[in-house]
Amino acid sequence: MTYLPLGHGLLQHFLGPQVSPGGQEVFIGTRPLDGGEVAAVIRIDGCDTEAIAAWLGRQIHADLIAHMRFVNQDDVPIEAATHEYGVPAGAVDWSVAVYVILGSAEQAQAMVSFLTEYGTLSC
Repeated sequence: MTYLPLGHGLLQHFLGPQVSPGGQEVFIGTRPLDGGEVAAVIRIDGCDTEAIAAWLGRQIHADLIAHMRFVNQDDVPIEAATHEYGVPAGAVDWSVAVYVILGSAEQAQAMVSFLTEYGTLSC
């Protein structure tokens, strides 16, 4: 897969002044939901502050919407992806998760393939 719409990946966001790179971990995967739907998820643990987690969530959310609009060649509503952030139980740093709810495991796997490339694409 070629990441055409933006020309950058997740690492681009770690270069800005909003994020102090170094302690973050990226997780990508799927989660089955009730009713047969599947969520494709990218989660970043190790954000220093709530503001960083919120900012990073908005950036990734915008990137996912741009990707889906490019792939679908159609206007995709901003609600097609969502993000949330918080401090997980037992943790001290903030985490952010961005996810897309899809109708099938095959669609979720295609999104995970994109997220994997997005998460590792150099700047």
